Amino acid sequence: MEKRYGFLISLIITFTFGCSNSLAADYQIQTGFNYEWWESNNNDKGSQIYLPVRVGVEYQKFSFLVLTAFTSTESDPSGARNHSLSGVIDTKLNLSYLITDKLPVDIILGMDFNLPTGKDDLKERKLSVMMDPDLISIVNFGEGFNVNPTFSLAKEWENWAAGIGIGYLWRGEYDYSTTIQDYDPGNILSITGEAIYDLLPNWRAKLFCEYADYGTDEVDNTHYYQEGDFLLIGMGLDHYRTDWDASLNLKSIFRNKSKFQEGAQGLKTEDKNSYGDEWIADFSCRYYLSEETTLNTLIQFLWIDENDFSSGSPLFIGNREKISCRLGITRLLAPNLTGVFNINGFYMDDERNWYHDEDLTYKGFSAQIKLIGRF
Repeated sequence: MEKRYGFLISLIITFTFGCSNSLAADYQIQTGFNYEWWESNNNDKGSQIYLPVRVGVEYQKFSFLVLTAFTSTESDPSGARNHSLSGVIDTKLNLSYLITDKLPVDIILGMDFNLPTGKDDLKERKLSVMMDPDLISIVNFGEGFNVNPTFSLAKEWENWAAGIGIGYLWRGEYDYSTTIQDYDPGNILSITGEAIYDLLPNWRAKLFCEYADYGTDEVDNTHYYQEGDFLLIGMGLDHYRTDWDASLNLKSIFRNKSKFQEGAQGLKTEDKNSYGDEWIADFSCRYYLSEETTLNTLIQFLWIDENDFSSGSPLFIGNREKISCRLGITRLLAPNLTGVFNINGFYMDDERNWYHDEDLTYKGFSAQIKLIGRF
């Protein structure tokens, strides 16, 4: 059994500028630099640089947010030609309006847009830059014009707080690659919910869930694929003290069977579930060393079960185990300037699947630096 080792290095520098005028409008501009790199023991390599730009405005009950980034991504597999892709990714635009003190519940009306400023219609050889999201951060470089209206309700009473939201994402047509033209991804209906209860003055419990129903993807007006329903269920426990706080969260993700194109017969539901159930546990803690300095840590464990296909099937996907750890420090450098430094590491076991026909092991490292200024 061959094992594979990867290394991830990340450097992020972020600047945030905010100001308020006499009309009580708040402005914020954020930009930064991020570099990520990984390498395996069989000399597979990949890297990504991205520079995000975030502009936000809040005025009374209204908020406005624009987010995009410039990326440069390179894939350098062992024994094969390397490929790279550079450019601006799609731009996200968010508008929201908050209604409070008028009804028994608070209401948030939102409208999200995906503006197709990124790259699509990729050549087949360029698709190799869409790497595993455990190796690089940005794996989607461009799609169509999307519109996502959202409606949320929130309520607080006694020791309780609860909220529910619903959204419907219309996804526009675009050319996925030179061989997949006129790709029309299915629309997505999503429902989210959360309930919070203050157990004691220093303890808080929470339950949360998310459900998504996927429409049918089409290529050149022909049914192509339909993702199975998505369900996330989780719970958490928070503890607060004067000089430290901690949080523990447990999440489970379940996916239903998908439908695939089968000749002229249209879509057919797969015989067995191609996705295994996912289980995620994370523990975070912050220690307030002083008014200027905060230490933080995060430990996360991910387990994905093997899917329902037999180990001899070409559709078999084995289980994945990943553990990651972050240590960091946040320091107030000046009245309007905060610095953040984080060190991250992970270890992952990935059994054979559609993409590699052997069990692989990854190791990774990342370091993060942020500068946040508020004016």
